[in-house]
Amino acid sequence: MRSSWAVRLALVAAVIGLAALTAALATGCGSSSTASASSSSVDVEFIPIDEFSVEDYAGKPLVVNYFGSWCPPCNQEAPELASWTESHPDAQMVGIAVDDTEAAVSDFMGKYGLTYPIALDPGWNQANESGVTGVPETVFYDSKGEEVARLIGATTEAQLDLSYAKASQ
Repeated sequence: MRSSWAVRLALVAAVIGLAALTAALATGCGSSSTASASSSSVDVEFIPIDEFSVEDYAGKPLVVNYFGSWCPPCNQEAPELASWTESHPDAQMVGIAVDDTEAAVSDFMGKYGLTYPIALDPGWNQANESGVTGVPETVFYDSKGEEVARLIGATTEAQLDLSYAKASQ
């Protein structure tokens, strides 16, 4: 009798754990501790976060992707970002890596073949100033530096296309 209760309890715990994981993957990630991705490093252009300014990219639309190498939805969307940036070589794109390290970001970029510049935001300061509450989140600015679209959560190439079209008008 006791073993059947133990089995039921274990089953309930497994279902709750699976539901929590599914919810986390579907809604994005909040602040988390830094974890390193396991892949080869690449040469990444790191921009000092205190020197990053949307105004510096005026004249063309800008796409800013807030992410963390430790974030499952960020890893989920990374192949979409890689494909999209490859098909839009003239698009200005910058990544803001929150709560991350240069080594982990280099590994992440290499793993997915991402080549755009990155700024590290270890304290979520830039992210918070931009209204970001979790990652991934992608913000689109028009050529005047005005925000025109925001994608919250893991995104797809189709969503990137639609938002970039708004920024390009």
